[in-house]
Amino acid sequence: MRNVPVGMMIRRLLIFVLAALLLFQLVDWLPWRDGNRLMIADLKNDGRVTAYPVNRKLSMDDDTFTLKELYTTSKRTAIRYAFRKKVRDGWSFPTASVKLLDASGNELIQHGASSTGVPWGENGWIYFDPLPAGTKKLTLRYDWYDRQSELPILLEKEESTQ
Repeated sequence: MRNVPVGMMIRRLLIFVLAALLLFQLVDWLPWRDGNRLMIADLKNDGRVTAYPVNRKLSMDDDTFTLKELYTTSKRTAIRYAFRKKVRDGWSFPTASVKLLDASGNELIQHGASSTGVPWGENGWIYFDPLPAGTKKLTLRYDWYDRQSELPILLEKEESTQ
């Protein structure tokens, strides 16, 4: 074995360790690990799925809630959202604070939620009762103690995900 300087060995070891760490991050970004496809496949078990791209933001003090899409089936309504925090603290987003109201002001009951943490926020899904027939307008209401906000949603541009 030839005489390799210690500095060169440390440099090579550091490059190897950092490359390995980058590979672990890359695996998290691979498309087959995308949970959204699994959630949509689960919705398809209910039958026909109609998707409404929304991509609208709702300010919650310094935080931002983005309603990405709304999906409807005969059995449930689901929203896909992204939540980003401006202040870097450990507060988790309370999905129970999100209400979905029809045009008459009737609240669709929330039945569950799931989320994945991302740096300074989360991406997730919230599930509600199915929409009443003929619904063309909804209101997403955020109501958590002294923080309230509303986002009107018009169900116009539908896309079938069959």
